[in-house]
Amino acid sequence: MLVFNFKMMNKIGICCLMCLLVLFSSCKRYLDVKPKGNVIPETPEQYAILLHTQLDMIDKGVDETVIGNANTLMQLEFFSDNLDVALSSTINAGTPYYVGAKVNTTQMEYAVAFEKIRDYNVIIGNMADKESALAKKVLGTAYAMRAANYYNLMIRFCPPYETGNAEATLGLPLIDEFNMEAKPARANLKATVDFIAKSLREALSYNVEDKDYLFTTKVVKAYLAKLYFWTQDWDNAIKYADEVLNAYPMVSADRYVAMINSKLTPTENIIIRSYTTDSEDGTFIIASVKSDMVTRPVSKEFVETFTEKGNDIRYPNVINKKRINTKTITANLKSEEMCLILAEAYAHKNDNAQALNYLNRLRSKRITKDYIAYTEANLPNVYPQLIKVDATGKPLSKLISAILCERRKELYMEGDRWFELKRNGRPEFWAPYEGRKYTTQKFLYTYPIYKKDVNLNPGLIIQNEGY
Repeated sequence: MLVFNFKMMNKIGICCLMCLLVLFSSCKRYLDVKPKGNVIPETPEQYAILLHTQLDMIDKGVDETVIGNANTLMQLEFFSDNLDVALSSTINAGTPYYVGAKVNTTQMEYAVAFEKIRDYNVIIGNMADKESALAKKVLGTAYAMRAANYYNLMIRFCPPYETGNAEATLGLPLIDEFNMEAKPARANLKATVDFIAKSLREALSYNVEDKDYLFTTKVVKAYLAKLYFWTQDWDNAIKYADEVLNAYPMVSADRYVAMINSKLTPTENIIIRSYTTDSEDGTFIIASVKSDMVTRPVSKEFVETFTEKGNDIRYPNVINKKRINTKTITANLKSEEMCLILAEAYAHKNDNAQALNYLNRLRSKRITKDYIAYTEANLPNVYPQLIKVDATGKPLSKLISAILCERRKELYMEGDRWFELKRNGRPEFWAPYEGRKYTTQKFLYTYPIYKKDVNLNPGLIIQNEGY
């Protein structure tokens, strides 16, 4: 991904950087580091190595907290209702029967993400050069990756966003500098959202267009669209999603199969994705996930969302006759999600014409025969499923129901359904395992804060509900 000419780096610079990296690797917690008495990197090339390591992990498909990888997506799918636990052929450590079985694992996501946030803050706070072309790339990418990690933390470790109640809802500790002594308390959810938005805007100000750094301006705008969509700021969600969709056209039906089976080369609709560089570890993760996936069939309820069956290009290419998933699992962010954001945002604004416009734009690229555009007159009845209310708490309308159904089909096996359940009412459901009934209760949609941090940091004494 990023290539540096190490011969051009002087020996002092290399030694300084190695001292810092050794110091980092020996720390036990994400704030237990302060370079007292140590020389820290000085040049943008040296600071870029911190980013290079993480960008390389994304490229190789082993990243866990920024974009994610095949295994992290599989876990989310197993937590959701897309797959049928009752008909599993086997259940092992890789195939949890419900989210409660992975509580300890989810805590570690918190710790790992904050370790990465520490690195971004080292770059942002300590790199003296902020004007050179390379420095701007490094700073812009650091701000963007910090925001991406915070966004992922928010949707996992904070309750779903409720307009009018965000200031009274617990958010995350907001860390914008590298400081060992700092033990910040949890900010409220509104302040957390504002912090993420500010980091993304800072990233935009550096105008990173070098695709070697992955987090280009369009990628940052896609994250802004996702952030505003999650927080029900429909106008801003529309603004950014529209711009990104115009830059990344959706794939048509004849390109769909290429998209879902693409091993390394992203198709034209992919805004950012993992596993673009052939690597032994990334290949192993995907192979392992494939072996785990065949143990659990797709749920009958999900299969029945494909009302057009064979006319829908997705149906024969993601599920086989035994109801086993055949879609390649690759972490990505794609233009079709932007289109779905636009459809739902306009629906919440009661602009049904525009909502239908974007819903039909996607459907027309997936229904290959006998396609009939949706109108307000022919929208199907609200589909019977777990989700009963929309993100604002209102009963599902026919239009919102159709959009959510389309989203479920389009983003299937991309780790989206679990967060859609959380965003739309947190419905409770149960799974049978070894003669017992395990219920995904409302509180389980919000993961527990890392226990070691709660014990050591007085500002984190309030654990999430239910833990």
